[in-house]
Amino acid sequence: MALAVVAARASGAPDESPRVSVAVLGCDPALAREARRITAIELRAVLIDASPDEATTQITATCAAQSANLQVVDPTTGKSLERSVALSQAAPTARARLLALALAELVVASWSELESNPEPKAATAAPLAPKAAREAARRVIAPLPIELAALIDAQRLASRDLILGGGARTEIWVSPRLFLRFDALAHYAELSRPTGTIALTMPSLSGALGVSFETAWLEPRLSLGARAGYAWLSGVAGSAATTGERERGAWAGPELVVELSAWPHARVHPLLSFSVGAHILGVRGTVNGGRDILATGVWSGLSLGAAVR
Repeated sequence: MALAVVAARASGAPDESPRVSVAVLGCDPALAREARRITAIELRAVLIDASPDEATTQITATCAAQSANLQVVDPTTGKSLERSVALSQAAPTARARLLALALAELVVASWSELESNPEPKAATAAPLAPKAAREAARRVIAPLPIELAALIDAQRLASRDLILGGGARTEIWVSPRLFLRFDALAHYAELSRPTGTIALTMPSLSGALGVSFETAWLEPRLSLGARAGYAWLSGVAGSAATTGERERGAWAGPELVVELSAWPHARVHPLLSFSVGAHILGVRGTVNGGRDILATGVWSGLSLGAAVR
């Protein structure tokens, strides 16, 4: 008995997923269906029902009495691989998973060349898959990146005061689209008022969950999280008629960041980000005869930086 397994491509599946076809021959139909399902999950791939094309990795498993012979024909690397797996060594209920993992391992063994040798010098007998298909397969086996960046930053407070600063930021990818962002910033300004000058120091930390929308050379990113910090205000009186005082306190609130990263796959690349947030917990610097300094309410920021991954 033979079962050819080629499942339909899911409607709306992301274009960055690699394409594979799977044929399981001579196996129990239930085992074949389960092996195909697990194989797709392990490879984060889309299974197609059309005839395999130049962008599709073709996977075949042929079952015998005690074992299964596996074959992969991979146009992303121009390689063909074969191996055998002893299904009889696993319990009947575990054989589908064993077969699927063996198939996925064989495919990954081929795709690993996309990371170690992305531009082979020796020509392959058959034309390689298009670059987009090769990149989709490479992302499956490539380690998720960690990006570090140095930033210069400007923030506009609710009191319309501008403070300048900078710091460092890291983004840790947890999937090809989702990342965690953490940063540490420090801002300082000497703000003039009719009655004197107020020195404002505001260090802060933030954490957020973000999503990226990668295009060919520009990667927009959107993240939502929270920022917290501490504010020190120290007033210097402009004349003997006024008195300088000090005020300090913690502040915190939500933050939304829209970021543009150009040439994101380059080792070093520029980025620009716009942020908006609210000081739910904040500090007010009271100025007699002048505009108060508000480390509270709605604020906005603009950052320019260079990132390394």
